[in-house]
Amino acid sequence: MGTATLTEAERPGEDGEQAVLVPSGTTLRFGTLVTVAIATTLYVFGRYASVLPVGTFTEDAQCQVHADLYLTSTTAVDLDETKWTVYRECMSRLFLPRLGWLIGGLLLLLLVSAAVYRATPGWRIRRSKLRPVEDYPALAQKLSGPLAELATKAGLRAAPRFLLDPASMRAGGVAFGRRKHMYVCLDIGLVALLDRDRESFDAIVLHELAHVRNGDVLTTYATLAVWRSFLFVVLLPYVLTVLDPPLLSTDPLRVPDFVANLGSSVTWSLFVRVALLVVLAYLARTAVLRSRERFADALVAQWTETSDPYQALTQRPRHRRVLRWITIHPSRAARVAAMEDPKSLLQPGFWEVLTNGLVIQLAWSHLSQGLADISWFREGNNSFLILRVLWSVAVGVVVCVIAWRGSAYLRAGGTGRSVFTLPGLALGLGLVLGRYLDVQQAGQLRPQLTLLTIAVSALFVAVAVLVCWWAGYCWGLLRDRVRSWRAVPVAAAVVVVCLSCLGWWRDSLVADVIWQDQIRPAVDLLHGYARTSGWTWLDPAVLDAFVVPFLLNFDRGLTALALALLWVVPLALMPGAGRRIRLALVSGLLGTAVWVVLAVGLRMLAGDRSTAAFALVLTSWELATAVLVQAVVTFFVARRDNWFAGLLASWVIGVLACAGIWLLHLSGGLTDSVPAARPQQVLPFAGTVAALIGGAAALIVRRRTKPVHTALSGQWLLIGVVVVISLAVQALSPPAPQSAPLLPPPATTAVVDENEAVTIWTYGGGWDRFTAVVTANNGVYTAFKTEDLAQVLTACEKLAEHVGAASAFPPPPSVTGRKSWPAAMTALTTGTSKCVRLYRDQEGDVTAMFTDLREGLTQLQTTLTLLNTARAQYTG
Repeated sequence: MGTATLTEAERPGEDGEQAVLVPSGTTLRFGTLVTVAIATTLYVFGRYASVLPVGTFTEDAQCQVHADLYLTSTTAVDLDETKWTVYRECMSRLFLPRLGWLIGGLLLLLLVSAAVYRATPGWRIRRSKLRPVEDYPALAQKLSGPLAELATKAGLRAAPRFLLDPASMRAGGVAFGRRKHMYVCLDIGLVALLDRDRESFDAIVLHELAHVRNGDVLTTYATLAVWRSFLFVVLLPYVLTVLDPPLLSTDPLRVPDFVANLGSSVTWSLFVRVALLVVLAYLARTAVLRSRERFADALVAQWTETSDPYQALTQRPRHRRVLRWITIHPSRAARVAAMEDPKSLLQPGFWEVLTNGLVIQLAWSHLSQGLADISWFREGNNSFLILRVLWSVAVGVVVCVIAWRGSAYLRAGGTGRSVFTLPGLALGLGLVLGRYLDVQQAGQLRPQLTLLTIAVSALFVAVAVLVCWWAGYCWGLLRDRVRSWRAVPVAAAVVVVCLSCLGWWRDSLVADVIWQDQIRPAVDLLHGYARTSGWTWLDPAVLDAFVVPFLLNFDRGLTALALALLWVVPLALMPGAGRRIRLALVSGLLGTAVWVVLAVGLRMLAGDRSTAAFALVLTSWELATAVLVQAVVTFFVARRDNWFAGLLASWVIGVLACAGIWLLHLSGGLTDSVPAARPQQVLPFAGTVAALIGGAAALIVRRRTKPVHTALSGQWLLIGVVVVISLAVQALSPPAPQSAPLLPPPATTAVVDENEAVTIWTYGGGWDRFTAVVTANNGVYTAFKTEDLAQVLTACEKLAEHVGAASAFPPPPSVTGRKSWPAAMTALTTGTSKCVRLYRDQEGDVTAMFTDLREGLTQLQTTLTLLNTARAQYTG
């Protein structure tokens, strides 16, 4: 992998090897390409798994019909667990066959990439007819001394094998090969410089040796191998199947209807997103190749002790602004900047991180869809949690790299307040934009944006900036201990913070649905409590501020842990942490005393009110006063010391206020409420927001600081005690048996998209039952025309058989379908019964038989109209 090779990013060891401290952008970009290739492979082969063998795609629909559970795009959850059990049991038989497609796709990508990687060096040697320098004895004798000297200067344990390109007159070279077979090819034009311009010759050879030293030769050719395999193994076949769907049918050689396919808005939207995906992968591929050149240039400048070792060479024309994004070589200005200021390569780039965010979101979406296609990604098996953790680990890795490189850049003498702010902004924007490039959204050329989704996205981006800033601050405190064991818990803390503070992004994708179906009814209910209590005009706002966050936070224990890490990690790494902890503890105790006075005052103002609704209002006010005290205390502590000490003081107030609310509600005679029983599931979040406000205010006011003294003995013990108490309080709470409900009663039935549900019913076996009955009914009328009694009897018995099977099949999931389908089956059952008695036993009324059969046909026509309308509206 490529590694940074500048200033604090490396130190020569005793054995001549580099002590690498900072991961380079080359490595991160290579990871970006690999991630998008793997995730897209899972998505594409998941699609194949859902349709191959032909007819497989109907099995999911059949399971939905069998369970009477229609999973439409309304995202409504059916609360009948029996249906889910039947559905999961039905789908379980599809798991292993579909999993084989995913594993096969990954293996195919891996094997083709490995084959291309291994074959590339030999293919390059044969294609360009390269020859070892040793094949030219006179030239080898002339070059042996200079090449050995340059290999020593580059600090290589073993020199690569030097080859000669006798056909190339340019003054250049190239490094390529595999781990144990490294080659550096010298153009004949470069060899000619040995006598005329030794400095330029040395610079170009050292540049290629720098690639070997950095290890980016392996990264380069692995990048090319993955890119080519991704293009020809994954993307090209997928695009062909989109253009020609019959390729996945029983008649793959049928002439496709390109006009109809290209006329579909879904196809065009899909092509737009696939094209953007190809561009994204290509940009990642070229970024890897372009990044390694700048790192090699920085090393050459260091070895030659000059800021521009190539200045004597004829320069190529400057790249145009557009070409610099797609060329594999950096511009002249970028090369000079890397050589004149090597530390600039450490600074995390905006566009680099934006691409990382895009790829992570796309990869997560493609992975989840691929796993959904094999019936694994669903509720009830912890798959949501597992993929959320994977997403958080990926985001955490990027955040750690941003923090690691940014802190190294600052220690190396770099300046700029945007070192962590701009990458954080890029990461948040990349994750947000990745949602709209997802091929799963192919039905919409333009994303559906609402004021709520824009606001939620903006909040997410702001949180991403804060997380990157916090991680960068922690990594800066590590300083030269960045490669020690201390970095491991810091990295783990970053992942946990990302899991809690950023992991809610998946749920925000359905923000409108959550607001409409859950939060808005809850807000209406809370405002009703406020009107019933009739205490103050601020009651509705206070209830919204402290009950709604409680409802939105499903991982309250994880949230408490993550928010505790915000102050635990910095305080544990800071010098003089003991004094800061002592200041925070004293301030927290004083703040708690102030809160007790305010809480008692609220009790006195409450009078003799004792309803459950008022208990909820009073608890919200108690929480509000605690948060107000937390903000004020944080302001003074941050003004005196720093924000992290203020956050600890806020945390202490939250824990003690929690215990105080318990005591007040258990002894005060008021009916209990849920927030009163679990205030510590609200206060960490609300207290952190208050601390942010108080800390921000402290930055505006001139800070008064005191010198840092020796750390207080037992600081780790104090930190551990506070964390353990905070987490333990999450699991401890008094009962709230008479609490006012926070949510209205859930709907007894799930609301689904009827057109989509009817379409699922059609593919899930309904159409087969329908056509079987219609065909058998036509057979009856054909038999009537023959006037052959035996043939008529056989036709009626066959119709009765198909009607019986259709009667046992669930009706179409719509108001009309639930009436017309049973009515048709009842009429046809009666008609066929009369037909059998009439033509077998010579009993019955012909007119009554035909009346029932015609009624059955009328109801079937109603059902057919329903099916056609639903399909047209759903697909149109």
